[in-house]
Amino acid sequence: MKKFTLMVTMLVLTGMAGFTQSFEKGSHAINLGLGFGNTDYFGSKYYGFFPSVSGSYEYGIVTVPMGSKFTGIVSVGGYLGWSASNYKENWEGYYYQYNTFIIAIRGNYHLIFHDKFDPYAGIWFGGRIHSGHWKGDGSHPGDWKPSKSTPAAGAYLGARWFFTKKFAAYAELGYLISVFNVGITFKF
Repeated sequence: MKKFTLMVTMLVLTGMAGFTQSFEKGSHAINLGLGFGNTDYFGSKYYGFFPSVSGSYEYGIVTVPMGSKFTGIVSVGGYLGWSASNYKENWEGYYYQYNTFIIAIRGNYHLIFHDKFDPYAGIWFGGRIHSGHWKGDGSHPGDWKPSKSTPAAGAYLGARWFFTKKFAAYAELGYLISVFNVGITFKF
């Protein structure tokens, strides 16, 4: 943890000397974040939610002129996300533990009108991989399946604030691994 904190501090300090700018055609960005509000398993019987973890990469591919003060940038990339939760049934002695992974491609449309602010809207297509196990005495009742894969898609709104030319904080709201995601962005 000390090494991670030192690395983030050095990136922020070394980037402060440069001019800040938001996302543009040809830019590469990596997002690392935590999410809150599980999109798969929720309700009164679910408990023990952990913040989800996600990472994404994007590349600015097209500039869309929109007038003198506005520019649009289309970006594409990939997305990985993980979340976990537990489910307890009213029967004594057992509970389920679930893990969900999302592997997807995503596309964003950035509305650029400020050097530090980068609002965007996006969509993603991919798959959800569910794995789980149950803990309890005896055999499992019912037709529970410990793992499965399903196609999935979603949409979201996001925004970044660039503190330096290469470092930003971001937030996304929508249907991803979690409803609300926050984190850091490294642009190169």
